[in-house]
Amino acid sequence: MGFNPHGHVLVTDGCFPEKGLFRVAPTVKLKCLEKIFRSKILALLLAKGKITPDHINLLKSWKHSGFQVYCGPRILPREKTAMENLARYIIRASFSQERMTYLPEEARMIYRSKDTRREKAFAALDIGMAGGHPRPVAYFSTV
Repeated sequence: MGFNPHGHVLVTDGCFPEKGLFRVAPTVKLKCLEKIFRSKILALLLAKGKITPDHINLLKSWKHSGFQVYCGPRILPREKTAMENLARYIIRASFSQERMTYLPEEARMIYRSKDTRREKAFAALDIGMAGGHPRPVAYFSTV
């Protein structure tokens, strides 16, 4: 029962300006995007009262940022199988909310396995550390 909080974003790698021809966007520097992603997530958690400024300072002291942004290879329109595989991957649920129970009085989350034989408890602030993968990840695929 590994836990890997992450999100998927499917984006185009360009746009159609006024004349109707597709223009490919300049290459994105992933480390810069990672910093923006991290800053926005931490600001959101702080605004929601889920973490404190001390937690943020602790995270900033880590050797690794705790966040990762990945940009997959470009998928061209003729690559139907690659598009279908990506679409299937994006829509599948990585975990079931029905198997999660939040205990607010204990600030803990209980997650049960599919067969309900096992369960794992997480402290609310430690949930991102579960499964040995402490990094929220944003995956970008360009089409």
